[in-house]
Amino acid sequence: MPSSARAVSVNVTVTSPTALGDLKMFSAGTSVPVPTTMNYSAGQTRANNALVSLSGSGAIAVQCDQASGTVQFILDVNGYFE
Repeated sequence: MPSSARAVSVNVTVTSPTALGDLKMFSAGTSVPVPTTMNYSAGQTRANNALVSLSGSGAIAVQCDQASGTVQFILDVNGYFE
């Protein structure tokens, strides 16, 4: 991606969660948003598309809220916006 990119189009997938949870994606360095990018239940594999703003350094942050256990997270970048 060029340094002029300001946002990315992504496909995000969670798989093998051991508990109920949610995932939030947002511009790094900003406060965590209230809306979630994706909610999931134990044992599910779920995918969702999202548009995520990039920070000034081109970074995104991901927060997974799950009471316990583990989850696998896959991020595919489809494209970018300048």
